[in-house]
Amino acid sequence: MSFRHIAVASDFSEGADAAFVIARDLARQHGARLSVVHVIPPLITPSPLLDDLVVGELDLRLRENLSQNADREIARRYLSQAEGLVTQAVVLEGDPTSELMAWVAQQEVDLLVVGSTGLSGLAEVFFGSVAARAVRRAPCSVLVARRRATAKS
Repeated sequence: MSFRHIAVASDFSEGADAAFVIARDLARQHGARLSVVHVIPPLITPSPLLDDLVVGELDLRLRENLSQNADREIARRYLSQAEGLVTQAVVLEGDPTSELMAWVAQQEVDLLVVGSTGLSGLAEVFFGSVAARAVRRAPCSVLVARRRATAKS
């Protein structure tokens, strides 16, 4: 199997960092483009107690700030380690799974690499994970990366 476009989803966690290393190495091996994607989830839910105009202005400023910070963090944390590859930073807004799946389909991604959150038990039942939903819904192959366990002294 050959990959032309590999995407890695990042929430800037250790699991996402591990996923990036795998995605970067696979992109080098296959001569593929590499996209690092971060999704900003919905921030403010309108309430009858809040003025729509105030909420709209606050939400817009906060989203712009988060988007700029995410772009900078992707460049600093990931793209600086991807010399020689064709890369792009992508910042989306909305439900993480839905936005990521729509973007992956639109961009004709061949492989999506996601980090495992390590949730277990009740937390996994209640929250699930983007990784688990991506495996079920992605229009392409999905590789779930687990961060290596550290040895305890």
